[in-house]
Amino acid sequence: MAFASACTYSQGAEPSPCNDPTPVTYAKVISPIFDANCRACHGAGVYQTLGGGNDYSTYEGIKRQSSRLILGCIQHEAGYNPMPKGGAKIAECDIQKIKTWIEAGQPND
Repeated sequence: MAFASACTYSQGAEPSPCNDPTPVTYAKVISPIFDANCRACHGAGVYQTLGGGNDYSTYEGIKRQSSRLILGCIQHEAGYNPMPKGGAKIAECDIQKIKTWIEAGQPND
């Protein structure tokens, strides 16, 4: 039983879903997050009418946008429009992945 008590999980902290060793790149990690949470309004065919003119359908489109604006919106910070609009805040792990990607210089692949 002493072994189990030394385990982090047995002490009440669950393992983080963000402990994935995969490098955070646009192609492998970020694009799927945007597919799941952003492109219904910020996709190529709808961003003019639904996405306030912000086109996040491509790597270049996301990279053109202010990182501060994207982070402020997805973190639901005061002074920013909470995104996704009318929806719940995206998963904290996905927010952390986006932050990591931005801090790494927004690698494409």
